[in-house]
Amino acid sequence: MGKEEALQLIKEAAETGATSINLMRQGLTEVPQDVFQLASLKRLYLRYNRLSYLPPEIVNLPKLKELYLRGNPLISPPYELAEKGISAIREYFAEMEGESKELAEVKIILVGEGASGKTSLVKRLRGQQFDPHEPMTHGISINKWRPASAGQLPCCNVWDFGGQEIMHATHQFFLSRRSLYVLVLDNRRDERPEYWLRYIETFGGESPVLVVLNKQDINPGFDLNQPFLRKKYPFIKGFWPLSCHSGQGMAEFTRALHEQLDNVPLSKNRWPATWFRAKEKLEQLHEPRINYERFEQICLEAGVKGATTRQVLVDFLNDLGTVIHFDQFELNDHHVLNPQWVTEAVYKIINAPSVAHAKGLLHVNALADILAKKKDSEHRYYPADHHYIIELMKKFKLCYALNDKEVLIPQLLAVPEPSFTFDYSNALRFVLHYEDFLPPSVMPRFIVNRHQEIHDNLRWRSGVVLKNAQLDASAVVNVDDEARRIHIAVTGKERKIFLALIWLTLREINTGFEGLKVSERVPMPDEPTITVAYESLLKSQEAGIEKVFPEDAKRAYTVKELLERVHFANESEGKQMLALAEGERKAGGLRGLIKKMNRYVEGNLELFGLKINYQNIAEDILNKEKKQP
Repeated sequence: MGKEEALQLIKEAAETGATSINLMRQGLTEVPQDVFQLASLKRLYLRYNRLSYLPPEIVNLPKLKELYLRGNPLISPPYELAEKGISAIREYFAEMEGESKELAEVKIILVGEGASGKTSLVKRLRGQQFDPHEPMTHGISINKWRPASAGQLPCCNVWDFGGQEIMHATHQFFLSRRSLYVLVLDNRRDERPEYWLRYIETFGGESPVLVVLNKQDINPGFDLNQPFLRKKYPFIKGFWPLSCHSGQGMAEFTRALHEQLDNVPLSKNRWPATWFRAKEKLEQLHEPRINYERFEQICLEAGVKGATTRQVLVDFLNDLGTVIHFDQFELNDHHVLNPQWVTEAVYKIINAPSVAHAKGLLHVNALADILAKKKDSEHRYYPADHHYIIELMKKFKLCYALNDKEVLIPQLLAVPEPSFTFDYSNALRFVLHYEDFLPPSVMPRFIVNRHQEIHDNLRWRSGVVLKNAQLDASAVVNVDDEARRIHIAVTGKERKIFLALIWLTLREINTGFEGLKVSERVPMPDEPTITVAYESLLKSQEAGIEKVFPEDAKRAYTVKELLERVHFANESEGKQMLALAEGERKAGGLRGLIKKMNRYVEGNLELFGLKINYQNIAEDILNKEKKQP
């Protein structure tokens, strides 16, 4: 394989007038010029080569309609744009006919527990003095920083996230891919490095991470199992013990940070001058948010004319932190230009004494007082902004409406489980075991998603009692954070259908966390604390294995009896469940699941005994969705 073989394939295509040519995995670092002589070419496969640049001549192939580029480290055009197809590439090169230059800008995100020293580290990097009385960051602090170096290092947008656990769910607004992450750990405390590493992996993809072991002057013996963590989280670039107080280790960390800054992919992308003009205009605006029409107008005035390039540009601006946009739901119509404006509002609401005393109950008419401008804030919130902030919190499952005048924030619910009666002895049970990470927002999101079924206001911070009148079924769903398990118990007439709907809701939530490992488990009927993996039961059934003997169990169980506890008795039950799920999708309850499921399964899915082809369901439901107003 190599260039010679690629040239031979091109020669054969020219001789035969081929409309398609496959140059995959040829180790190409550039597109052979001979390709541009193939006037009949309609499909060109260039996947998994080493292409950094596409030549502008690619757009001159008159009949080219399909161009496949996956697996190439593209810089120009940027991979995110190139993967949208030849029409997007033509838009890009049309705008590149004028001046262009490298972006040379990077977003650095600092995460870690509160008081771990993130703000002090930022000050040290910027050449400022250590302040032993540094106040804790509330929400997000954003600073510009240009490293002092002889090289041409990119300008940095440094995002310092507050570490209070109650604010972790709001981080999802702003954690982005193609960024550089710094995890700051406090040597004086029993830190949770894997919690934060999984958090970064979930929202930041494979962005590089530098781990800082701060406060070495106080506890120089503190260390982590570095080889283990490096193997488990290959995006870790190293560990740096240091002290922001004394400055010990800062020089070594700064050098490492500089090296990584030069490797962040986004900083290498080549942008047309029109994109830079649009970015500059947006950064000069004083409004905290603008609608899409305004964004489009600014882009057009700057010369960004293609609809696809505008979409790619806003994605890049989101990764840089210039603009925050929410492409996963209706709030995409508004682009947030000032992320601190959003986080300050959410922080004020979640930390408002009146909301805390009311155990998460927020009266909407109290927002005027909660969001009133204070002396230490430059942000102002108008009545129209109040509605936007609440809608944003709803979309991110931070709250739900009780009525027109009240919303509830599940994160602030009372901690103790209330007193209630439930027949556990006859309950159908199911358990989700999160193998290495149970995101703290899973249970609040579940409560928000199924809040219309909450029975007699029986909800607390780690659980909820549900009742579905249509199915004549009730359920208790609660989380055990220490064991990383969510327990489901269901009773009633159509308990299997209700269990399936609850399971689907949790799957929808889980698919929002990349790489989350969840074992779905069936408890033993007479020993519910002992469970066996549902997938293992299915495999045993397929292999003709009749019995299983779970670890710590007192007896063997037949595979059939365990599966019959959760499987639908007949196909009509399964169809009824799907009809209810479709109804919930229309109401917004399972809207994201259909679109996300293809990442989770391929082909047929065994859903409690019902064979489901999710690709067919997705296509059918999404087609229906397009027809809806």
